[in-house]
Amino acid sequence: MSLPATQFPPPPTPAAATPPAHACERGIDPDLLEDARVRLELLYGEVAAAWPGFIARPGQYEMMQAALLTFLSAKAPADEERSGNNLAQLEAGTGTGKTVAYCLAAIVASEALKKTIIVSTATVALQEQLFQKDLPRLAEIIPELTFDILKGRARYVCESRLEGALHDEEQDSLLSAEFQEAFGDLRRPAKGISRDSAQAMLWFKNSAKKLRSSAWDGDIDALAQPPDPDDWRRVQASAHACNGGKCEFFRSCAFFKARRQAAGATLQVANHALILATLQTDSSLIDPGNTLFVFDEAHHLPTIAADQFSYRARLGVSSKLLASLRTVALRHGKALPASTRPDPVAFAQLITGCTDRLALLEDFWLQNQLVSADKAVHRFAQGQIPEALIPECEQLATLLNAISKVVSGIAAALMESDESRSPQERDEHSRAGVELGVYLSRLQTLAQLFGAWATHDKVPWAKWLEWADNTGDATPDAWLCASPMTAAQVLSKSLWKSVSAAVCTSATLTACGSFDFFDRLSGMNRFPERRALVVASPFDYAVQGELRIAAMQHSPKSAGFSDELCAKLPGLLREHCHGQLVLFTSRRQMQACYAALPKDLIDQVLVQGVRSRTEQLKEHGRRIVAGERSILFGLQSFGEGIDLPGQLCEHVVIDKLPFTPPNSPVEEALAEWLSAQGRDPFNELSVPRAGMKLAQWAGRGVRTVTDRAVITVCDTRLVSMRYGRAILAGLPPFPLVQAS
Repeated sequence: MSLPATQFPPPPTPAAATPPAHACERGIDPDLLEDARVRLELLYGEVAAAWPGFIARPGQYEMMQAALLTFLSAKAPADEERSGNNLAQLEAGTGTGKTVAYCLAAIVASEALKKTIIVSTATVALQEQLFQKDLPRLAEIIPELTFDILKGRARYVCESRLEGALHDEEQDSLLSAEFQEAFGDLRRPAKGISRDSAQAMLWFKNSAKKLRSSAWDGDIDALAQPPDPDDWRRVQASAHACNGGKCEFFRSCAFFKARRQAAGATLQVANHALILATLQTDSSLIDPGNTLFVFDEAHHLPTIAADQFSYRARLGVSSKLLASLRTVALRHGKALPASTRPDPVAFAQLITGCTDRLALLEDFWLQNQLVSADKAVHRFAQGQIPEALIPECEQLATLLNAISKVVSGIAAALMESDESRSPQERDEHSRAGVELGVYLSRLQTLAQLFGAWATHDKVPWAKWLEWADNTGDATPDAWLCASPMTAAQVLSKSLWKSVSAAVCTSATLTACGSFDFFDRLSGMNRFPERRALVVASPFDYAVQGELRIAAMQHSPKSAGFSDELCAKLPGLLREHCHGQLVLFTSRRQMQACYAALPKDLIDQVLVQGVRSRTEQLKEHGRRIVAGERSILFGLQSFGEGIDLPGQLCEHVVIDKLPFTPPNSPVEEALAEWLSAQGRDPFNELSVPRAGMKLAQWAGRGVRTVTDRAVITVCDTRLVSMRYGRAILAGLPPFPLVQAS
């Protein structure tokens, strides 16, 4: 409609400022949001009144509100609109009280949306801490809160397998160390002296007695002393060696009892590896589309995911596995009616087709001397194996899937309930099905491995061979390995696109002051409306400490750096009379500095690795209480997860910026691929990774509002190089002091 010439439209009303992504309320029902906020305020007030030593902090409150909006933006399983407002990255510095913040937000959203909550941590130890300390406190304040813990099946005993061990039955030939290690991790500690069979039998009998009398619930973590690994391997629960509801021990099964109990809980505590493994197997344990997730210590998630989605197996032992399977499967197949038995000739041909191709691969690496005792790893450039091997790997994957289909059919038939058989026959058939189930898990790994080797995507996988050391066999063997270069794609597809809502949190989610690094590795950068918030720490870093750059004449790249550090360190340590933590980027440097200390300081130093970490920290605390100086020398694992408040740590010394050169095939492959794209691996990977790590290390100094600490970095690159200044921007805002 046109206006008369003498009239003008009123001036436009200024548009309301667009809220930041973490505070966006778009798509949330206003009434639902209002009710949730009222409920949240009520619970927060009750926690503030009842929690011992509780101090309400602005950062905690801000994080709680952002988490609530994320959870209330939850998607339905069928919702194809996935812009990311149901995903959040919330960095909360030490002392924020993030556990209370995300738990209260999740509890309120769970009540409103009728959804389950899963809080996932990086390790089982962190699970236990949350389960035994924080949640019981919350449950006292919120009586309607029920919670339980989710652990992997392998942490529970299988009563059927325990019975078999008691009768000295080798329930499956794959329990031998050779077959187990054929699919294990080469980097695990070497085996010691073999377990005495009488000692093993005594442990089996005592464990069965405790289980039957309810003195033990079947959880390995509830044992006063951890069992021998070989003993536990014989009796631990396994998805592929499980007869489910058809098992005679199903009602008393430790694993299923734990699952049934956890299923009724409002909040379940899990760990990242379990969540990712469960989503891979399409297990009914977790319904991601109807679950509100919290990933605490989320900076570990990309690394754990990359490990979870990688495959490795020993080539030579895999051939033996298939030969063994041929005998076992056909022997068990004879127990079936003639109409359902597998054709022995056709099955043998499938096995032979696999072993012939495995022999070709074995000849290839031996003739080309790709790996040896002197050359442990051979990585295929750009993830491309030789052209001639691609069809062989494709055929291997096809044949292995065909073998799995036959074996699965035999196992299913054996486990069918047949009242015409005697109880003894039914028990024997059930055990045979369990044995074949273990083979099936190995066949699946092999099929996935060769499928990955045969594929070359736009973003290739890392593929490599490793020398199999200490095989105990005169015939040399090699590991075949494949891994995604980053977990971004699999996390995006398997997790972020399927969850109802998820909050990722940690004290160090950013690197160099930005979420970019975590975004890229986690795949969250594919969701444009994801929420992101850095919550300020309650600590007054300007008053509580300072960051000192030691006056070093040599750069860590200089040959004289190590000697200079050894000479300077005693003076730095003598400036402080209570607890100190010295973090080194290499064991060699740590040992050199320790050896160079004067006698009086050596007596005050506790070196990582000499005794257990628990014992070291206990002794460190004893010395500080006694008024003595105590100094911890540690490597990277001491830079995270150690809480040393007050006088336990008034000085942190860091030898140099914690750069980790690409020293694994996966890291090398990623750096190579980025370079091929014209990108800079150093600035995209090395700098932010070092920045995130240095922030964690520097965070060891101030743990409470009353702490005072000095952080000394003996690497002048932090202030002299451009990348150093980028790293500096991501550290706690200590006053910077450059020693002259």
